[in-house]
Amino acid sequence: MASMEGRVNDLGGAFIASSSEINHSFEVPLEKIQPDSAQARKRFDENALRDLASSLSEHGQLMPVLVRPNPEKRGHWILVAGERRWRAASQAGIKTLLAIERTSEHQVASLIENIQREDLSLLEEARGIKELIALNGWSQREAAKHLSKSVSDLNGMLAVLKLPNSFVENVLNSEHPLPRNLLIELARVQDKEKQKQFFSLALAGELTIQKIRSGLRLAAEMQEKEPHQQKPPRVASLTKAFAKWENISPGMLEEEDRVELRRIALSILKRLGDED
Repeated sequence: MASMEGRVNDLGGAFIASSSEINHSFEVPLEKIQPDSAQARKRFDENALRDLASSLSEHGQLMPVLVRPNPEKRGHWILVAGERRWRAASQAGIKTLLAIERTSEHQVASLIENIQREDLSLLEEARGIKELIALNGWSQREAAKHLSKSVSDLNGMLAVLKLPNSFVENVLNSEHPLPRNLLIELARVQDKEKQKQFFSLALAGELTIQKIRSGLRLAAEMQEKEPHQQKPPRVASLTKAFAKWENISPGMLEEEDRVELRRIALSILKRLGDED
């Protein structure tokens, strides 16, 4: 009996308890899965999707997609990560996908899965991060920690969202797309006039980080050399300055001092147009 009990206990250890934290994969019909409208990725390369569909047909699905329950449809699911595989499976005529349920921090999981892919644009990534910060109430330092980025890199990426949308879209779709680090460097430029000049160079494919830094350095040097404009004196200040001379009699001053004061007074009156 004891021997039988031991065998049952050993066998029980091979099964996963209901309290296990491990999520296991299961098959889901394709029509019961829908993409997440809040997904950071908005564009999908059709050629890459065709290649992936071909790979799924030939080799099968090697990696499960991540899903969460659809709160509006019982038995249906929303993609957390793996929309490319879902789209490619549809093209390949595959009826079911292997999936793993992911309910906790699904926005973080979705964004991280996309960030790890090279074809996610900087603009899509920055928008996704901004949405994550808003949804979770994170500070930028907290977001940087969750996404394994430095605060400086995160700030630079979010600064890209402040660039004019028309410019960013033109750059991303032009024949001279800006590298990520160059776009971030451009977003950090505070001088709007200089920024416009850099926009023109960028659209022409002639902008480099060195040109940005050199242009800003030259602008700063020119500003230092410009003479500071003298502010006009206030009448109240002048009245106060000359008030102490009103009660001084001519005998209290040396002749050369009287001459100098008279010259200054006449010069001021002439400038004001009250003396011929």
